[in-house]
Amino acid sequence: MTLKQWAKIILVGASILTLAACSSARRPGGDTAVTDENAAYSDAQSSGAGDDSNFNDGNGSRKLAAGKVYYFDFDSNQVRDGDMPAISANAKKLAAQPGMNVLMEGHTDPRGSREYNIGLGERRAKAVAEVLTQKGVEPSQIRVVSYGAEKLASAGHSDADYQQDRRAVLVYVQR
Repeated sequence: MTLKQWAKIILVGASILTLAACSSARRPGGDTAVTDENAAYSDAQSSGAGDDSNFNDGNGSRKLAAGKVYYFDFDSNQVRDGDMPAISANAKKLAAQPGMNVLMEGHTDPRGSREYNIGLGERRAKAVAEVLTQKGVEPSQIRVVSYGAEKLASAGHSDADYQQDRRAVLVYVQR
């Protein structure tokens, strides 16, 4: 065999190994907690549970209530003044129940790069989380996650659709 043939064989073999390494096998202890939270949140949205309703996520270990949604302006992580009373009410509820936790989800519209949208979603979720902590909620009660444009609220491409996508969602998690 010539050197050129060996190079082709090595290249094909390396490509196959790379694809095999990128398969869907999960690492132990990986993102199962996030997956559990997402499944429970999806169940909450499809069940139509109200703000104070509880339901089981299927394994009996947690109770969730449907969260609150806070909307943002284009390319902004500034919490709107109109949302402050609702955030304050949620903060009061959380401060009174130290065993209750929340997941703050940050979302964006699909415009912009994936990296930028993940960062903007995180800044939005952290902005609401900061208001909660200023109102007396312990930081340990809040977990922040950014989905960027991965979970759009509206599939359209109008300004009204994009407004629905620019949001932070507060999801109650009681352990």
